[in-house]
Amino acid sequence: MYLNYTSLTINSHLFQGQEIISYCRSGHDEALLPVADFMEEWLDPSPEIHLKTSGSTGTPKTITVRKDQLLASAAMTAAYFDFKEGQKALLCLPVHYIAGKMMIVRALRSGLDLICVNPSANPLESLSPDVKIDFAAMIPMQLQQVKHMLALAQIRTLLLGGGPVDAALEQTIRDLPTQIYHGYGMTETFSHIALRKINGQDASPVFKALKGISLSQDMRGCLYIYAPLLLKDSLTTNDVVELLSPDEFTWKGRFDHVINSGGIKIFPEELEMKLQPLLLRRFYFMGV
Repeated sequence: MYLNYTSLTINSHLFQGQEIISYCRSGHDEALLPVADFMEEWLDPSPEIHLKTSGSTGTPKTITVRKDQLLASAAMTAAYFDFKEGQKALLCLPVHYIAGKMMIVRALRSGLDLICVNPSANPLESLSPDVKIDFAAMIPMQLQQVKHMLALAQIRTLLLGGGPVDAALEQTIRDLPTQIYHGYGMTETFSHIALRKINGQDASPVFKALKGISLSQDMRGCLYIYAPLLLKDSLTTNDVVELLSPDEFTWKGRFDHVINSGGIKIFPEELEMKLQPLLLRRFYFMGV
């Protein structure tokens, strides 16, 4: 199936196959270089691609997945947000993580016009105020760093992921015209498998699974995911939830002690092991 998706629109220009890589490597925009790296792997004859997990289900590792699985995830997102060909999508996340890769796959799958800026704490600083974005994905830290929240009016729909959204931020964005969603997912599920609206009159703390995904809990109270369109086997997470129905839940916290810093998972046990020879007193790491 992935062989049917080798055309990509960037900055309103359509490119085919190797043309994409040549354009991205032409040197006129360094934000496009990671796109070229991804497209080299995407256009490779192998039906598989390598991903680095973030630590949501255990110690980070490299996994091999089928490109068709990424397309299936992109199709679910496209159906939920009703993507239309030619709509502008902002890529402002690192492409070496799944969230950045999936923005490219969504553009390939739905014919979106990809607008790329270098990942930064405040990506809107690099975006021309004249550009109107139909869909963007950020981590909560990026949204917090937007100096003037009204600048978000450039974006019609914003998806947040990579970590929890605190109550103060939800209060700040409550009345903004941008439709803002919080996604629950991980590398192993190729981005989000559930969404909740976090502003407007229909804001809710409840995550609702995308169509075709069902949920349960293990004995620890952690989320168990059944996603036959995405995953060969069911997936057990370390996220403690309150399960409201087979497709709805509220997130309560992590079963383990992983520290989430701007969407990057830091494992205190690993830091303690590295520093143990250097510190002569008892110590431990924890998040702030």
